[in-house]
Amino acid sequence: MTITVSSGVTSSGLTVESGDPLVVLSGGTAEFTTVDNSGYEYVSAGGSSFDDTLEQFGHENVYSGGVASGLRVSGGEQGVVGGGVARGTTLLSGGGQYLNSGAVASGTVVSSGGVESIGPDGVASGTTVLDGGLQNFSSGGVAVGTTVSSGGQLFASSGGEAVGLTVSSGGLAQFAYGAVASGAILSNGGSLIVTHSAVASGTIVDGGALDAATFGTITATTVGKGGQENISGYGLASGDTIESGGLLVVLFSGTASDETVLSGGAALITERGSASATTLLGGREDVDSQGAATGTVVSSGGVAYVFASGVASATVVSDGGQAIVRAGGEASGTTVSTGGAEYVSSGGAASATSVLSGGADVVLSSGTASGTVVSAGGREDVDKGGLASATTVLSGGTEYVSSAGTASTLTVDAGGVAYVLSGGTASGVTVSSGGKLIASSGGMASGVDLLAGGQVTDDGAVTISGGGSLDGVLLGSGSLVETGGGDLVLSGDGLKFAGGAVISGGTVELAAAGALGSGTVTFAQPTTGSAVLQIDAADAPSAGGTFANTISNFNATGEDIDLRSIAFVAGASAAIVGSTLVLTDGGATYTFEIAGTTAGAYPVLSDGHGGTLIDPTARPATAIDPEVGRFAQAAAAFAPSDAANAALVSSTSPTVRTPLLHAAFPAGAARL
Repeated sequence: MTITVSSGVTSSGLTVESGDPLVVLSGGTAEFTTVDNSGYEYVSAGGSSFDDTLEQFGHENVYSGGVASGLRVSGGEQGVVGGGVARGTTLLSGGGQYLNSGAVASGTVVSSGGVESIGPDGVASGTTVLDGGLQNFSSGGVAVGTTVSSGGQLFASSGGEAVGLTVSSGGLAQFAYGAVASGAILSNGGSLIVTHSAVASGTIVDGGALDAATFGTITATTVGKGGQENISGYGLASGDTIESGGLLVVLFSGTASDETVLSGGAALITERGSASATTLLGGREDVDSQGAATGTVVSSGGVAYVFASGVASATVVSDGGQAIVRAGGEASGTTVSTGGAEYVSSGGAASATSVLSGGADVVLSSGTASGTVVSAGGREDVDKGGLASATTVLSGGTEYVSSAGTASTLTVDAGGVAYVLSGGTASGVTVSSGGKLIASSGGMASGVDLLAGGQVTDDGAVTISGGGSLDGVLLGSGSLVETGGGDLVLSGDGLKFAGGAVISGGTVELAAAGALGSGTVTFAQPTTGSAVLQIDAADAPSAGGTFANTISNFNATGEDIDLRSIAFVAGASAAIVGSTLVLTDGGATYTFEIAGTTAGAYPVLSDGHGGTLIDPTARPATAIDPEVGRFAQAAAAFAPSDAANAALVSSTSPTVRTPLLHAAFPAGAARL
């Protein structure tokens, strides 16, 4: 039998069971009703119910315009449809609430085993989901201000929307298939997961966890202390802020873009995850294990690390920021400007770095950098086993190579400066007009090509293997070493050079006046080929004059002095006179200061180019000794009157020795 509560009537304390539905009409009121055993209570438009109870298989339906308040559902079901309103419902184990078609529920409490389901166009506000409870909504359903805590769960799908959600104390919210969560707050272990095109925006993560996986999307999130945001499985994140104590993790094909990491915050890009346009304002980004970061901007004390198998490209470092590339990490296209620094060490590799004013690129132990461009005010430091290749130092830029550092294929443009300090090595160096290379004591540069207008200060060791040219200014007091079989042409200004040239193979060609300044030329017998000092017209001694540089250890087969501009005349000869080697050619004499050891004889030949070649005949080398010279002077007093006509060693008799009694031995002459 149907029980009807009409307008102006209030029923109280009724028990409704199967077969005896209770219908509350407009203006009617039911209170403290118990609906049990498959019984039904219907609250129609304008009807009201208060503090009713639904027990096992009990049902309450609230229709458009009807209002149910304070319902307690234990094993039963409340359905709110077509504009019906439910307020303060409590769902216990086995209890359910279903909202659709414009239904509205507010203040629902979902306890263990209870379920609140929001269907199309249903709206739930202020729901609390406790341990074991579930709020479930789908297409068109809206939840506003839901709180999920202590083991409670929320599941939204198919276009459902949650606004102002709070998840804490082990609560879990899951959004899938286009569902949207906006303005959620996660704290104290609360979790929110978005998958399958679901979206979470404006989330605040403070001690909880936010996950985007399987094409889920996260935007405008703020991750605070103890919070963590995880992007994986083609999940997407953009526009998030990671604050102090917060962590962003991007992995397994997840993607993050336009993230901001503040001081104390951190981002980890790993396991095929990728991030683009991250901004580190004092925060930290780690890229490793096949992770990739593009366009990271590092400043305000931020640090971007690239570890094993990590890849970073187009990083911009400034204002106290650092980019650190370590074992197995790769960085390309980094730009380092005022106050920024890039460090490449322990097996890390950097390529195409641009160092701008105030920036620094530091290549340390086992690190490698290639294609670096150092602009005005920038610097690159290569030391402790680091290797930099194909660096270009532009005007105002500086490179320092020291402490077992190595630079190869280095180009120093006009206004740029490269320093090779003690323990440093530079090879394949091109110094352009206006550029400077400075090799300090203990530093070594090889393969130097000095263009006109450029400058090399050699206070260390500059080695040329094969051919090359030094057309600019040569300064310093170090050694210039020519090895190999090429022609090293010194055609620049060396007047202030006080070091020395060592020829152990190939040719050193003095093509300009004072090309070696006051430096010494030392021969070192090559194992193969020849060691040649070629003196062109501009630097050759004049007839009766003395060559500007002292020549040392000119004593072995394969060592030659080629006087290209002094025409060879048959009968030309050369002999040691005191501490000099005197060339007599066509009635003119040319003197060369000699040091070190001397040869047995100095035949004079044509160089094949019209010039004169002095080619020593080897014998056990004997150093020039002043005592020997004094002995020779004493012996000369007993020389016959025709001693002046005694034959000198000449080009026509290269092995003849002049008898002692028929030779004059000035002071310092070598013992024959």
